[in-house]
Amino acid sequence: MPTVRLEPSGAEFHVDTGEDILTAALRHRISIRYGCRRGKCSSCKHWLVDGDVEDSGASVYALTRADRVDGAILLCCTQALSDLIIELDNDAEAEELPPLEPPSSYTGTIVEQRCLTEKLTEVRVRLDRSLRFRAGQYAELSFAHPGKSRPYSILNAPVSDLELTFCIKRVPGGAFSGRLSELTPGTTFNVQGPFGTMFLRESGRPVIAAATGSGIAPILSILCDAASSGINVAIRFYYGAVSAANLIYLDLLDELAQQLPHFQFIPCVSRGEPAEVSNARYGSITRVIASDISEASAYDAYLCGAPDMCDTVGELLELKGIPANRVYTDAFYDSDGRLPLS
Repeated sequence: MPTVRLEPSGAEFHVDTGEDILTAALRHRISIRYGCRRGKCSSCKHWLVDGDVEDSGASVYALTRADRVDGAILLCCTQALSDLIIELDNDAEAEELPPLEPPSSYTGTIVEQRCLTEKLTEVRVRLDRSLRFRAGQYAELSFAHPGKSRPYSILNAPVSDLELTFCIKRVPGGAFSGRLSELTPGTTFNVQGPFGTMFLRESGRPVIAAATGSGIAPILSILCDAASSGINVAIRFYYGAVSAANLIYLDLLDELAQQLPHFQFIPCVSRGEPAEVSNARYGSITRVIASDISEASAYDAYLCGAPDMCDTVGELLELKGIPANRVYTDAFYDSDGRLPLS
């Protein structure tokens, strides 16, 4: 059983046969920066100092040939073939993550599902036991164990840890979403979690949040948790959709606006007539934020949904003054890692 040592902390842990390094680290309660767990986003890119690995599963979009030559690996899709020494890619300004609940396996049972839009479905799931998570984290759902799992952000706040709500984009042929039409109340499947580092930092700084499609789920979880916990921080939430008909959870967002004294919701519509929804703006999220925010250094940012949106809005906010280490992203990829899954 290989042993991995992380530098400069010196933390050590064992990796089981067939287990990727990231999963092993999380299992040993080692909090480490990561994102999609699919080798697509490069959030868990760190440096192999010594040892042999199998890392052919990394996407060429996330780990370039030059990265490999320099010794970079993606922990989420790298398996240890020997004892390893890995240097974490942390600069002086990198945050120290708090202790996170290690992932575990659960049995989920469909309670209810309802259509939200032409492409989005809400699915409520009851677990066989409580899943402790931070608002903004996600779980992985699958029908076989082991099998092809798919990550979906938890939409509800952690006050409800036996029943979870997911907002899922239906993808024809998808390993999980492609079978939603077959699911009836009482259908069981596998749930693993929690995963992810998309949770509200206790910085006290005001927040700019942006999401598209099903990327609304982690933001709603954070907002609902803030409301139930009495967190008093200013939050501006930009939500983008093609048309007003694709803006979802408007009633819930109205309720949250009544409960959160410094919350502002700005829906963004790229086509059609935005006047159909109160306070809606015409244009992409990037364009609306560019118009609204002249100086952003006082904010933290949370971006969820289509990778292109996360990239462009993140770059925009950095140009407007937010340090890169205070822009937290949760980009939703398809199974090939190239198309938005939001």
